Amino acid sequence: MTLHLNASESVSQKILSFLESLTKQGDSIEIIDDSIYKFEKNGILQGLKQVENAEVYSSDELIKALNS
Repeated sequence: MTLHLNASESVSQKILSFLESLTKQGDSIEIIDDSIYKFEKNGILQGLKQVENAEVYSSDELIKALNS
C-alpha cells in the first residue's frame, strides 16, 4: 500500500514516531518525503515522455553506446 500524507508538523511527528516503533518490531516500512516523491515523479514523467517520442533503447544498444 502506498499512502501520500499531508499533515501538520505535530501530526507528522506522531505518525513518524509510530512508524519507527513498527520498524523496531521488525515490520518493513519505506518512508518517502515530498522531495523524493517529486524527484521520482519527475523521473517517471520523463521516462513516459521518452517512450512517447520513441526515445527508448534496448540494453544491448545502451551497453554498445557506453563502450564506444
